[in-house]
Amino acid sequence: MQHKEQLSAYIDGEKVSQDFLDTLCQDPTLQKSWSTLHLARAVIRNESSAILDSSFTEKMAKLIEDEPAIQLQEQPLPEKVELPNPSLFAKTKKYFAPILQTAVAASVCLIAVFSIQNLNKDKNGDTTISPALQTLPFTQSVQEVSYNVSHKNVPSKEQLEQQNKRLNEILQNYQLQRRLYSDPKAE
Repeated sequence: MQHKEQLSAYIDGEKVSQDFLDTLCQDPTLQKSWSTLHLARAVIRNESSAILDSSFTEKMAKLIEDEPAIQLQEQPLPEKVELPNPSLFAKTKKYFAPILQTAVAASVCLIAVFSIQNLNKDKNGDTTISPALQTLPFTQSVQEVSYNVSHKNVPSKEQLEQQNKRLNEILQNYQLQRRLYSDPKAE
């Protein structure tokens, strides 16, 4: 058996010992196996135009018969398999999973609220509203969306100046942040 494995490895191009090569040159059964394996490889790769005769088929059938049979174990049916008793954790998991998910969501919301409150505080401790978090428009009043609206809520000249001043502050802040955080390599 050892010689056939080495012979197969040698045919596949792997290195074998010099002792095996000497044995191959002197043993007629190994030489016959050598020629059979080369013929089979040539036929499989379509390298040979030789037509195999019936003796080759008989030899291959005998070799297949002589191979040791592997005994397969029959698998039990799913109905016959006993499952182990689930642990206490597995039993209570279905009850605690929703509670745990709710606790995680609540903690994320709590962290978001505290971080926004701390983000909006000045150095003096006064709370300011960030322009990104402001929900009222620049005119500080909600305007109706209609063509039939009276012009009583039209902003005055002072309100428009304040609005322009606020827009300019926001643009200046944006320009400053852009300069501070821009990548010097990109310029």
